[in-house]
Amino acid sequence: MTPNLGQGACQALEDAVTLAHCLDGTPDVTAALRSYDLLRRPRTRAVTRRSARLGTIGQLAWPPAVLLRDTAARLTPTRVTLRAMTPVLGWTPPGHRATATNSENH
Repeated sequence: MTPNLGQGACQALEDAVTLAHCLDGTPDVTAALRSYDLLRRPRTRAVTRRSARLGTIGQLAWPPAVLLRDTAARLTPTRVTLRAMTPVLGWTPPGHRATATNSENH
């Protein structure tokens, strides 16, 4: 995973919580690991793809593209940026109900 979203440690924590949940649900380690993989793989792939896309945009070097990127970033309202990050920041541990975040309530 590229470091563009700063999600390395966060993903490790999510992995640990998910793995503990899967191991707690069964004495069969093989089944727990299969369940863990099914739960984590889609999210991990999505975060990895998003991070790579952000890295590609962040490393633009052609001056007109850099100007466009920087202008768009400056003009984008904070709430729009935060809402766009909801799929990354809004993770809910397995076995817990999702709740609305403050950004979704406003």
